[in-house]
Amino acid sequence: MSDTYEIYALRYAGPEESSRALLIWNRDWEQRVKRAYYFWCLLGPAGPVVVDCAVTPERAAQRKLTNYRPPLELLAALGVEPGEVRHLVLTHLHWDHCGGAAWFPAAQVHVGLADWAFWSQSPLASRSILALLHEPEDLAPLRTAQDQGRLRLHPGDAPLAPGLELLAAPGHSPGLMALQAATKVGQAVVASDCGHTFANFAQDWPSMFIFNLPAWLESMERLRGRVSAPELLFPGHDLKMSEDYPEVAPGVTRLA
Repeated sequence: MSDTYEIYALRYAGPEESSRALLIWNRDWEQRVKRAYYFWCLLGPAGPVVVDCAVTPERAAQRKLTNYRPPLELLAALGVEPGEVRHLVLTHLHWDHCGGAAWFPAAQVHVGLADWAFWSQSPLASRSILALLHEPEDLAPLRTAQDQGRLRLHPGDAPLAPGLELLAAPGHSPGLMALQAATKVGQAVVASDCGHTFANFAQDWPSMFIFNLPAWLESMERLRGRVSAPELLFPGHDLKMSEDYPEVAPGVTRLA
């Protein structure tokens, strides 16, 4: 079997509207743009690999997300049951990317070491301004995974399986990781919030939620060099992932 993967985007909420400056840092404050909330599933030789895990219905209500779709129903549309997932990649520990980890009790949970260290140990993580980005309760299922020997903390790049590689991409968060995948159309990267939109990568300009700006710029440049074509570098919140790619089920599109 060829070590190539299909990549699917699963939109679990949105679209939401905001100033464009939220997504393209400090530009076009008066322009309104839409964003959506996603996680991803890769199908291939390693079985289903889930990248990020959305949020629970309770968190969606608390955060006032619109058009929430139950994430497990989106996975079911691809024929994926949570118990069969052996790899869950959490690109970073912001609330909209890691809230459903408890749904995957058999998965190895992959997290960037720097992200884990900051959000689980740093006194700064409890500052109120950072509550915009992180929910401490989301760490509980990760601690369970740690107790069960399923938490994998990565200090840098790491192979995940044949055809899959974790890539360190800090900047938006201290230990953000992307996932590079071999596909039938070339090398692709699920970049998550290393770029919130395709425009972030095209314009070499991050969003406004900056942890380390120089690191972020280096990460964007690095990920651009890892893909076979710009359209195979997939961002975290761009509605184009729903609009410009074939829909295989409501809320589910095939990216590659």
